[in-house]
Order: sequence, then C-alpha cells, then structure tokens
Amino acid sequence: MQIIRVPVGAFITNCYIAEGQEPGRGFLVDPADNPKKLISILEEKQICPEAILLTHGHYDHILAVPKLQERWKEIPVYCNAKDIPESLTEYDMGQQFPTVRAFKNVKTIEDGQELVIAGTEITVMETPGHTPGSVLFLTKDAIFTGDTIFQGSIGRTDFEGGNERQMMQSLRKINNLAIEDITLCPGHGDTTTLKWERAHNSYLKMCR
Repeated sequence: MQIIRVPVGAFITNCYIAEGQEPGRGFLVDPADNPKKLISILEEKQICPEAILLTHGHYDHILAVPKLQERWKEIPVYCNAKDIPESLTEYDMGQQFPTVRAFKNVKTIEDGQELVIAGTEITVMETPGHTPGSVLFLTKDAIFTGDTIFQGSIGRTDFEGGNERQMMQSLRKINNLAIEDITLCPGHGDTTTLKWERAHNSYLKMCR
C-alpha cells in the first residue's frame, strides 16, 4: 500500500491518500480541507477513491468531504456512530470555526470491525478520549491514528466530548497491540512508529 500524506487546512491536518493493493484503487483518511488539492493529487496519481475513512468527527478532519462526494458520486464515509451527529449536521461552532456542510452515505463502524476497501484489509479500533467516537484504522502497513496519538504526544481531552480517563484506557489498548512495530500516521505532525512511541512517548509509557 502506498500512502501519501497531505497536510491541509488552518490546523495543518494530515489527510492521507492511500492506494490499495490494486493499482488505481484507493481511499482517503480524514479529508480535512482543500478538496481542490486532494482531487488534483488523486487525478494526477490516477487513484479512484472508493471510500473516505474518518478517525473522528471534528470539523478540521472532514471539511473536504462534501466536495469529494460531488466529484466521486457520494462515495461512502466510514465513521464511528458516536461521532456522526457532528459530521452530519450543518453547524457553526462560533467565529473561530467555519461551518461544515452536511454530507451523505455514512456507514457506521465499531470496534473490531473488519473492512476491505480497495483490496486493503482494515481493522477498526475504537479509541475514545479525544472524542467519544475516535477510532484507529489498522492495516498491515500502517495505523491511521487520527488525534489519538501523535509523535511524542497525544490528542487533547479538554474539548467537548473529550475524556482523560477514556484516553488513558485507549493508550493502554494501543500499548497492548500484538504488533512489535508499524508506521503510525497521525492527524497532525510527522509520521512515527509504534516502537518509537512505546519507547519515548511519556503518555504511552504511563499506560503500560
């Protein structure tokens, strides 16, 4: 699987374009903003996205969804049910945040669910803490971690819906994965590895 990291938007959110096991078939993770740029990359690389995966429903991870669904005929959006209301409703969180257009064709996902998208096997892992419906997407090549874990840090829990206790439980769950090492693709910042985070991320070290 080939993964392209595309930082976009005011909060420099990482959108990931993944080409699956079969050339030309792919999916997106957290299309945060700048749909024109994302569409341009997909067309240049000749990748047809078959789904959009959302690690959580915060607006800075979903802004490009409506335009992508216009371009690729309402491709399905996979999201945990606990985060759907925020992503389905047109809302305005105040002057600091833009309004997010509602989008369609949402498919709910839950912990342990197995997906096959663009020929790629993907496992859903619920990791509440940053939001009630935060999830990780595990593949054999990488884990898309959203705002649960970053390089050397973790996502904030002081936003509405955040929960520090749940975050600690989620980090323990990550620590207990029966995987020695794998690339982690976070929602912000550089990619990292599970092995490095276990050794250096103080939050993960506290949750062993």
